[in-house]
Amino acid sequence: MAELAVEEISVRFGGLQALHEVNLEVHAGAVNGLIGPNGAGKTTLFNVITGLQPPTQGRVRLGGVDITRVSPHQRSRLGIARTFQRLELFGTLTARENVQMAAETRRRRPTGASSRTEADIILAHVGLSHVADEPTDLLPTGLARLVELGRALATGPSVLLVDEPSSGLNQEETVELGRVLVDLAHRGIAVLLVEHDMSLVMNICDFVSVLDYGAVIAHGDPASVQADPAVQAAYLGATEEAPAPEQSSPVFVGAPSRAARPATAGDSSKMIAFPRQPSPSTASTPMLSITDVSAAYGRIEVVHKVSFEVPEGSVYALLGPNGAGKSTLLKVASGRMPATTGSVMFDGEEIRKPMPDRLARRGLCAVPEGRAVFPNLTVAENLLMYSYRSRATKVADLEEQSYARFPVLGERRRQLAGRLSGGEQQMLALARALFTNPRMLLLDEISMGLAPLVVAELYELVAQAVAQEGITILLVEQFAQTALAIADRAGVMVNGRLVRTGSPADVGEHLLETYMGEVG
Repeated sequence: MAELAVEEISVRFGGLQALHEVNLEVHAGAVNGLIGPNGAGKTTLFNVITGLQPPTQGRVRLGGVDITRVSPHQRSRLGIARTFQRLELFGTLTARENVQMAAETRRRRPTGASSRTEADIILAHVGLSHVADEPTDLLPTGLARLVELGRALATGPSVLLVDEPSSGLNQEETVELGRVLVDLAHRGIAVLLVEHDMSLVMNICDFVSVLDYGAVIAHGDPASVQADPAVQAAYLGATEEAPAPEQSSPVFVGAPSRAARPATAGDSSKMIAFPRQPSPSTASTPMLSITDVSAAYGRIEVVHKVSFEVPEGSVYALLGPNGAGKSTLLKVASGRMPATTGSVMFDGEEIRKPMPDRLARRGLCAVPEGRAVFPNLTVAENLLMYSYRSRATKVADLEEQSYARFPVLGERRRQLAGRLSGGEQQMLALARALFTNPRMLLLDEISMGLAPLVVAELYELVAQAVAQEGITILLVEQFAQTALAIADRAGVMVNGRLVRTGSPADVGEHLLETYMGEVG
């Protein structure tokens, strides 16, 4: 019998189906991996298991007992412990005091020792005895994550939920973390690991489950999951077997091949490529230069000395698995977040401090992940909010130009943006950006949560913006095949580092191993 069982769990947030009839078993003595693209529902499932989010339907069982209606603190006493993606330590307390506080929540301690002695035993087990008396806000990220893991263990769990524990860790720290998790499983704890480092997942997990759009699409051992076409499609974009395309339609080696061709009415399952002539790499000066850039959230460094250039009038696709640091790098490039080291140059001027308003007026416009439209304004009013750079052109003319690009927005110009579909909201976000007559666009995951045909339409408009208006584009996209189809150059980030750059064909050849890791 599974130590933890999730049965037919569904969760709805208004009109959004976050989880759909999810079934999952977590067995004692094993490391169980839970992976999936951004927005797949992994954190929502963790919240359901720990009692922070009530399910719309379904049951959660612990040791065969239904705990669906049990409160979060009671679940903790019953044996469920959790770590968080963001460090949630008491920074002014020492490592020992953090663990000791958790140990004191237990009514009984198996050793019969004091909470302090229990804390010292746990710290020794995770290799932290040498920093037991150090305040945790002075510890490096790798050690701080081990303190959080030790604190979870101090509650005496039978099930341990670990949420992206390798975030901010270097290679040596990640290897040590993997060793600790495997050792905990060997001691009889059921470990459920949500992690974006696919190499870690593939090397330490006994079983892996894959979520996509709130549903489980695969389950099995790491090798079988890695080879599953549905999993590859979820991470890289949908593919198909097809005859050899025309010379201008690239095929990317390393994943199942597919022809780049126009969409048809019944072709909703496929990602579409939009071939165009690449911009010559030597024809233009860099519009954006990123040199040795590092960036951090507090003490957690998530981008490590990244360097690349985006020539004027070109498309650069920045790819990589979840948690690679891509969106953070876009925040630095758009002036919304300072770099901790290195430099960013836009059109020959260094960005020395956060100044997104100044960069926007100079023609650098960002479309963030999540659309971020004004839901209580109409479509027309959303566009009007972006008319600050349009003094040389009549706003009415720009508005009609937007409706010509996006006819569906013209039909809904008086409709509240919050009542648009997800695809229409993303169109509005892109239309607002183009409304400013930008010189460069930074696009962050514009495909997230959208149907393939809607994504195809958006990417076709992106390709047209480059070809017809000469707009430079830095594109962050998880669905790599789609992005590579319109890119001139590409780079792949993994664990905060740029691990590969080159032409779309060169980068595409190594996509699968980069995204899915190697099975140990």
